[in-house]
Amino acid sequence: MRYTFADCQLDITSREFLRAGDAIHLSPKAFELLRLLIEHRPRVLSKQELMEALWPGTFVVEANLPVLIGELRDALGEKTRGGAIKTHHGIGYSFAVEVQERRSGPGRVSSGREWVYLNAEGRRILLGAGPNQIGREPDCDVFLNHADVSRKHARIIVESGLVKVEDLESRNGTLVNGKRVTAPKRLVTGDRITFGTVETMIEIFRSPPSTVTI
Repeated sequence: MRYTFADCQLDITSREFLRAGDAIHLSPKAFELLRLLIEHRPRVLSKQELMEALWPGTFVVEANLPVLIGELRDALGEKTRGGAIKTHHGIGYSFAVEVQERRSGPGRVSSGREWVYLNAEGRRILLGAGPNQIGREPDCDVFLNHADVSRKHARIIVESGLVKVEDLESRNGTLVNGKRVTAPKRLVTGDRITFGTVETMIEIFRSPPSTVTI
């Protein structure tokens, strides 16, 4: 799905955010927060709802939420509290501008980009181009809240025509199909990756499947 508003565009499938045609970097949590606000517009999302969605099963101080809101306002080019993201004092936030929706077309596939997903704990998570960090740190691209998963456990690197996993000197190791990863390991569809004791599976497509959880 692609959302367009003002001079901005958020592409959920490719995980790209553009402003005035230029790619703007968003941290994984800021990207997810913007997605939540847009998809639930114009409803006000409470701080508690947002905290539970962004950091499930983890205690994180509420002050982290305004930091992400500030990051989004900077990315949107908003220097004040006005604009797309509206603050409802003591309650939460909402998305307050008109949005146009269209499904991301398959044209991106012609560029050779694979659509790479990690199935983890009942979630199908779209991985972005480049390195995707996996770990117990809430800001990781793939957050696995398990004691035997290191804070920065491993990373999966998505490049044109190549997907590989690399262990980051984790305490309990990373395995692919039961074999410990000691050097970057190329992945193919159906490979089972174990981070500590958390089992996941990789899926690689030439076009996005119909149902995706990010």
